[in-house]
Amino acid sequence: MSVTNLAVEAISGPTEMTGMGRAEGHKFLQLAESRGAETGWLLLRTHGGRPLRLKAELLAEGSNRELGAPLWHEVALYRADSGEIAVALRVIRADALDLAVHRARLFDTLDAAVSWLENFDTSADLSADFDVADRGVSAASVTLKAAALRERAEQLDRGYRGLIGEILFRLAADL
Repeated sequence: MSVTNLAVEAISGPTEMTGMGRAEGHKFLQLAESRGAETGWLLLRTHGGRPLRLKAELLAEGSNRELGAPLWHEVALYRADSGEIAVALRVIRADALDLAVHRARLFDTLDAAVSWLENFDTSADLSADFDVADRGVSAASVTLKAAALRERAEQLDRGYRGLIGEILFRLAADL
């Protein structure tokens, strides 16, 4: 079974993503190629916190990266030897690839992990490209920029929801 670097590094060192980031401009989704394969030790990164260390197998991974997108999400689901479900979520900005935000959570059940993924607020990862406190910017300009930001937020959320829906569909068909 391959291990990914989607917010993950193997204890022995970094490994390569099995497809993510390689297909420029394409969405990527895969289920683990070998269910029931031997599990491996993982470190799931968390932004500003301790990593999660567990022995687990990859269930599914995916990305909603699209050509020209300024921001996208990569998700991986793992089943730990203990039966718990680990979720690794990475937010990547096209202009700062090395500054990805990593989130990792451990859940008792797949349903709890799915609930967390479904309720994740993607707009928290967006930043305004203007300063609303700048008195030199007209109210009309702020209004237009706010509308553009709202459109980017909706586009990001649609892509994320599509990714989660596809992962869940494939998992349901495979389980």
